[in-house]
Amino acid sequence: MKILFTKSFLPYKEQIGKLKSRNLYIANEAFAIKKLSHLNYYRLSAYYLPFYDDKDHFRDGTHFEEIIKLYYFDKKLRNLIFYAIEKIEVYFRSQIAYVLSKDFGAFGYTKSENFTTTTYQHYQLLKDIEKEIKRSKEVFVGHFFEKYLENHLPIWMMVEIVSFGTLSKLYKALNPDQKREITDGIGLPHKVFDSWFHTLVYVRNVCAHHSRIWNKMLAIKPEIPRKIDFFKPLNNKKVFFVLTMIEFILEKIDDDEFILKEELQILLAQHPEIKIENMGFPANWEKLELWRD
Repeated sequence: MKILFTKSFLPYKEQIGKLKSRNLYIANEAFAIKKLSHLNYYRLSAYYLPFYDDKDHFRDGTHFEEIIKLYYFDKKLRNLIFYAIEKIEVYFRSQIAYVLSKDFGAFGYTKSENFTTTTYQHYQLLKDIEKEIKRSKEVFVGHFFEKYLENHLPIWMMVEIVSFGTLSKLYKALNPDQKREITDGIGLPHKVFDSWFHTLVYVRNVCAHHSRIWNKMLAIKPEIPRKIDFFKPLNNKKVFFVLTMIEFILEKIDDDEFILKEELQILLAQHPEIKIENMGFPANWEKLELWRD
């Protein structure tokens, strides 16, 4: 049964009072007000939960600064994951453009017969692509349509415009032959990679919208590869599984500009207070095959 929403505006001073009434220690109210004004009481509320001993009641001795530290750890983790996924995203944009243009030509993506979806589903995909191209402010888009008679961009231009989510839909609709060629060298069945691609889009969007990631239960779980042993004991609802996925792909595509395992170790060393088991890290995770130096 629905109820009437009765919560009202609270000035920062009253927000401080509310937190103190819940047993949170705030030594520097000016600092707390500054952070609440920058970050929003509601955004921070997700970071209160690990410090509760009961509903809306903080454990004895919990300091406001501990919550802020957790928030900034989560922010750094989001940025790290976002940057790592960007490497994968750019790589697969390039691979999709290369394989499809080689196999079907510059505009082969506009032909429904080159995909496994129905004609209508392919039409809907093209509509999504066209909407994103029309919204684009890229100079090369306007230049192309001014110069050429075609109604569509060639695929090597198109992949630079569409969102990662639309790109994943395009990939999912491809024939197995093209999927295998695009993921050649990754060492995963294309059905597993379909699942991973979907999860990477979801996690990227979580990070892009500045949402909590550190102890999140993933709404879109990646499939666990049956033939890769070190994935089997990992919890695929937690962020450590995603980090392991990303590290696995980065090693396969040989992106030596960015070393995720080093960056992750630096981040965790900066925040020894973080309970990494809440993120799905197993004991002695550094000794797992993929994470060893």
